[in-house]
Amino acid sequence: MSPLPQSVYVEALHSADTPMLLTDLNFLIRDVNRAGQTFTGYARDELVGEPVSIIAGETAVVHEIIDTLVRGEPWRGEFGLQTKFGTRVYGRGSAAPVVVDGKTKGYVAVFVDTTKQQRYASTSRVLSRLLRHDLRNELNLMYGYIDEAAANTDDPDALDALAAAREQVEQIVGRSDQVRDLRDLLEQSYDAESRPIRLAEVLEERVVAARRRFPDAEITLGKIPGVRVYADDLLSAAFDALIENAVVHNDKDVPNVEVDALDRQTDVLVRISDNGPGVPAGQEDLIFGREDVDVVHHGTGLGLFLVDSIVSNYDGSVWVEENDPEGAVFAVRLQHASNTTVGEHVSEPLPED
Repeated sequence: MSPLPQSVYVEALHSADTPMLLTDLNFLIRDVNRAGQTFTGYARDELVGEPVSIIAGETAVVHEIIDTLVRGEPWRGEFGLQTKFGTRVYGRGSAAPVVVDGKTKGYVAVFVDTTKQQRYASTSRVLSRLLRHDLRNELNLMYGYIDEAAANTDDPDALDALAAAREQVEQIVGRSDQVRDLRDLLEQSYDAESRPIRLAEVLEERVVAARRRFPDAEITLGKIPGVRVYADDLLSAAFDALIENAVVHNDKDVPNVEVDALDRQTDVLVRISDNGPGVPAGQEDLIFGREDVDVVHHGTGLGLFLVDSIVSNYDGSVWVEENDPEGAVFAVRLQHASNTTVGEHVSEPLPED
């Protein structure tokens, strides 16, 4: 049987949906497939002829790979890469010498993107630490209230202490349930692939669900553009958390929450506006728990911490602004899944229940 033409092997490299690259003996990049270009953010012409250090995220790992390959041995393990845009992506992969007629002609590397799994695992660890920290503090408070009640059995203060103890227990149960549910969502999504999702359908479902959950609040949905965004099943959880935050932390007798979206051609901006107290100046980043210590010490930001983690995995972003004349606006920027919206479902404003 005659071998396939060389062009077939070249096309096989470029058609593979797993990131791959080829280097020469000096570890200069000679070719990279389309999946590799997407993974690194570089075009092929920007990589060919450059040393592999252009995408190196961890110098020590690069040296380990090179040393292993120079010895004529294959390498396999975890690594981090730096994309063209300065972001860190993570992978699991292997590299091996390319041997032709007994001579090494170059090296091939194959990667599997584990960025989402890495980020979700980090988020899960922080959630676990948060749960342990809060349980310890709140249980200590509960014991103090119980002791006080025991010492004042017939005193009105004892009844107050018992009521406070019950409130603390309820907080513990509620917090632990929330963390458990969020961790379940994360674990279920480890292997979930981002895909085109109809934004209008997701927002309609979440607004309807929020109205059932918070019947005393006024939650409205404006006209949503008929676009698909790049996301996964956790997008619904992110919108649930943002709407819940707008209602629960609202100081008005009737919380008013408005959800709308704007198609900006290159991306989509979803806005959740409320008439609450707003966010104190200087705490715009703090509420998202973007540093572990802040997540631990500001448990009210638990849901927002999850939102920030989820949206970051879509290469999107979330931030908070002042609302006019009062309240806050939480903005979520999502990527277009495609440039076409023909035939997509467009959401008209939902009627009030």
